Amino acid sequence: MSHKLERASFQERLDHFVNVIRTEIVNGIREEGTYLPAESALAKQFELSNKSIRKGLEQLVEEGLIVKIDRVGSMVTPRAKETITINFGCPISLTTDFMMDDLIAAFSKRNPGIHVRRISLNHISYSQSAEEMIANGLLDVVAFNSPQFQEWTEEGLTSLLEPQLSDERLYRIAEEAFVHDGALFAKPVSFSPVVLCYNKEHFARAGIDAPDSYWTWQDLIDAAAKLSESRGKPGIYFLPTSENRYSVFLLQGAGSYRGGDRPEGLLDGLSTLNSLIENRSIFPNYWAHGNDETIQLFVEGQVSIILCTYFNLNEFAHTTIDYDICPLPVLHRGDPQRTLLLSIGMSVVKQSRVKEAARRFVDFLSSEEAQGMIRDKTMSIPARKESASRSAGGALRLPSRYAMFRELQPSFAYHSDLGFQMKDLRKITKWLKEYWSNMIDENELSSKLMELSSDDRKSGQPAGMP
Repeated sequence: MSHKLERASFQERLDHFVNVIRTEIVNGIREEGTYLPAESALAKQFELSNKSIRKGLEQLVEEGLIVKIDRVGSMVTPRAKETITINFGCPISLTTDFMMDDLIAAFSKRNPGIHVRRISLNHISYSQSAEEMIANGLLDVVAFNSPQFQEWTEEGLTSLLEPQLSDERLYRIAEEAFVHDGALFAKPVSFSPVVLCYNKEHFARAGIDAPDSYWTWQDLIDAAAKLSESRGKPGIYFLPTSENRYSVFLLQGAGSYRGGDRPEGLLDGLSTLNSLIENRSIFPNYWAHGNDETIQLFVEGQVSIILCTYFNLNEFAHTTIDYDICPLPVLHRGDPQRTLLLSIGMSVVKQSRVKEAARRFVDFLSSEEAQGMIRDKTMSIPARKESASRSAGGALRLPSRYAMFRELQPSFAYHSDLGFQMKDLRKITKWLKEYWSNMIDENELSSKLMELSSDDRKSGQPAGMP
């Protein structure tokens, strides 16, 4: 626990350093053409190592705020007076999710008088980071995924964003993630359901039929056992403590329960999750730290099945692995399919001083040109219907079931459909960690979930699926 706290403290100090220097440059306190203090002086001032200071300076270079001159130092970047600069806050993951840097370059080519400065926001406290930067006038456009926007609305921050017009050329379900009180606050760029991804070669060698939409989780467990026996390696892995993974089981449990209290359905879903991850013959006896390590396990052939999104497929789009995707299993035979949907959208900051340029950038990202680039260069699903439906023009090798997302749309649900706030889901994450670490037992976990659901009902928040 102390190690995690030290890591958090380090990240906070590094973020503080970058934010201070960025604010001073953008607000003109550090003038163009002047030099920052030496790395050793900055390290002493911000209580960081020289290596950490260099890491922070590299981020400022990436944002176009400074340039590093060999044997001289770090100079505040001179900027052409006639150029409009859009400060764009987003997670670093967008560089792989849909080649954001390529999209920015294409926009700049079409709009030579506008410069887009991509600013990587802290993924751990994304909403807080975005709010603070907006308050300081440092953002003009901000990217949100659907759970981040849900948290944004729960914090009452939608007034910081400019309402946008709905676009019938975009998937309606992708827009729904960014609607609050009848107004649209972000234009969707891409979306993805959570799906099953499996190694076709492993299945063939084990003599197992490929998974299909008729599968239950028990069918998956049985298949994973045969794969483990055939290969001598675990059959399946995903990060069980991820709110984008265990929420799938909550959604399916709440949607399939046939009577009594809704929380009982949530427990039914968690019971299925427990029976899967506690089976050490098919599920590795350790937890990877994130999706990157989970993807690596799959690419290396260490596991045969993973839970992932279309965004994750970009991580092995250029490998030779023989894989495919299919819908998630259901809890019980005959249950309707249900899976979690993640959408990514772009918002214009209401108080932006370059609002028209910011609108133009957001509109470009949902345009036919940009959406076509996403289709041709990535595995991600474009939010524009026409772009998502056409054949890819690039050299990517798509899985044979790539287009199944079109038929799966009735099964899509967002985190908000659970009836819990994001802060509630973080409580559930903590309780699950305690439960899987034997710090609390099943009865305590059940009591906590029942109490949380009861609190939500008292506050007018529905528990479970609406």
